[in-house]
Amino acid sequence: MLAICSDCGTASEAAVGYCECGGIRIIERPIGDAEAQAGLWPASPLIRSRIPGLGNVYLKYENGHLTGSFKDRIMRLAVADAIRSGLAGAVVPSSGNAALAASAAGASAGLPIYAIVPTGTAVERIAPVAARGAAIIEAGSDPSEAYRAADIVAAELKLSRLYSTFAAPLAEWACRSIGVETARQLGSTPSAVVAPISAGPVLVGTGNGVAQETGNLPPLVAIQPSGCCPIARAFEAGSETVEPWDGPVETAATSIADRLKGYPQDGTYTLRLVRRSGGLAAAVADEEMRSAREALLRHDGVDAELSASAGVAWLMRNPSRLQGPVVCVLTASGFKHTYRGDVPAAEPATDRIETAERICALVSRHGIAARRA
Repeated sequence: MLAICSDCGTASEAAVGYCECGGIRIIERPIGDAEAQAGLWPASPLIRSRIPGLGNVYLKYENGHLTGSFKDRIMRLAVADAIRSGLAGAVVPSSGNAALAASAAGASAGLPIYAIVPTGTAVERIAPVAARGAAIIEAGSDPSEAYRAADIVAAELKLSRLYSTFAAPLAEWACRSIGVETARQLGSTPSAVVAPISAGPVLVGTGNGVAQETGNLPPLVAIQPSGCCPIARAFEAGSETVEPWDGPVETAATSIADRLKGYPQDGTYTLRLVRRSGGLAAAVADEEMRSAREALLRHDGVDAELSASAGVAWLMRNPSRLQGPVVCVLTASGFKHTYRGDVPAAEPATDRIETAERICALVSRHGIAARRA
């Protein structure tokens, strides 16, 4: 497939890497039903939220993919592309979700996967990757350094690169399927698309997919953690370009905490499209994301990871900011948090506690010991 540079307009094959001018390369061909029909991914559900104040919000539930995140969409295509290249294996830089998606796709295709993760990545993020046969290398202190390490490894060892930033044109293109599905499920153009982002392919791709299906690009709302938010910072400052995050990374939302060091053009491209769409970029605190994660569990029965809860966190802070049907992309499952016991503690409603106590008494009267857990 051909990709066109968004800056100079040069056309080239959609391999991994930026244009010679440094610009982002975008695949022009619309994403079609053929990709979904090939069994690369199932359509994800669109759920109307029951969180108080968010009655106009629809959750695009990406948690249900094979490895629990939208990265499955990207890595299924990327691994298929890597197989066609004929190289002996592939390297994937990741803070967790991309590595897991790549390891699953690699296992099913027989492609050796080498995952490069930042040093200190939580064991619950690494263990599922190793279980699928991938070799794991800790390198650097953040996603930017992991990407730089992957570039070195791929060049020296002649491995394919499985990237989920704009450096891989397939990443944004795969995410257009989210937007196509959303427009068909909703039956119209949403009044806005909200998504938690690091570099932005999931938000840009979803918006472009909606536009492909309806002819209208909805306002795009990019949400980042306040402890690492280069795109939101640039938006608030009125800047035309995004600079790498130069301060400490102070957030537990590691999936979207990317300094963009070495590839700030990714952030600049997302920033420009956010502005062109009439949208915005903003930051939320970790505590807001924790509250949003708890609300998703309590009211919608959805277990989203902390990073994936960022969009809902912003909507809970601004419940009347957006009118009409708003789509919020839930990018990844919270099962990794849940497995380590990091689940919001919440008491049932009073009426449920009373009923539970009656159930305990009833069961006990029949000679079966019972108590409320």
